[in-house]
Amino acid sequence: MLAAIFLGLVMMQSQGGMVSMKLHKEVLYTQVRVRTGEAGGSGTIIYSEKGKSGFYSTYVITCHHVVEKAVKIESKWDSLLKRERKMETTVPVLIEMFNWSAVPHGKIPLTSGAQADVVAYGVDDDIAILHLDLAERPVVARMLPPEKVTQISIGTPVYAVGCALLHDPILTAGHVTHMGDIIDGKDYWMSSAQTIFGNSGGAVFALVDDQYCFIGIPSRISVIGWATPITHMGYFSPVSRIQEFLKDQILEFLIPGNKRTETECLEEREAKKKAAQDFEEDRLLKTAAAKK
Repeated sequence: MLAAIFLGLVMMQSQGGMVSMKLHKEVLYTQVRVRTGEAGGSGTIIYSEKGKSGFYSTYVITCHHVVEKAVKIESKWDSLLKRERKMETTVPVLIEMFNWSAVPHGKIPLTSGAQADVVAYGVDDDIAILHLDLAERPVVARMLPPEKVTQISIGTPVYAVGCALLHDPILTAGHVTHMGDIIDGKDYWMSSAQTIFGNSGGAVFALVDDQYCFIGIPSRISVIGWATPITHMGYFSPVSRIQEFLKDQILEFLIPGNKRTETECLEEREAKKKAAQDFEEDRLLKTAAAKK
């Protein structure tokens, strides 16, 4: 009898250890810290594939408000049009990655940094996509496929992860507590997994088909009084809206199951950008000529 109880306890401990390692590999290891000068937040690696250069073309998703200082709209003089034009300029942001396997158990992870470019962003959606090239492939989060979004409902257990207060990534557990809140015209879901400033841009994960899947980005927390945070009432941008954003930005290759390639999407983005610039320059030239 005692032997059976002991064996049961050993099995429970073994299963607990396996769950913990699964959380490490599929959730914690996907996180990065994003810094823009004195500000910062979190990010999640959602894509990394070897390119023709031999480096891994890697994409990180975060919140726009985390990197907004890296994007500037400035008025510059256009010598061709003889007038000022609004121009967008971006500066690289710093991505800090964490390596737990390089240190003894229970120690602070080894941190390495690399510069990333802001590829796309949406102010209203509060989403941004960053790109960097890496010599080694990092751990990539599995985004929940579009056809499985309906498997997430109120009560689904979730983990929130991110660099809370710019600390190394930490995990908190909770449940999806509400869906369908409309804030500034955008759909948000709510989770009871505690989040705080710095979690913005991180991730919310749920276990689907025995794999932890990325289901959203922590973006907001509820506050009362003098901006006192209610950490168990955190809003996150749901994966369904994130995937719509990626389609609008012609970055469909980042969506699971989509057959478009990175090269196809980037070429179409450049062509669309050039067409818009040519149209605007032609319009401004015609306007300038009409005034003469």
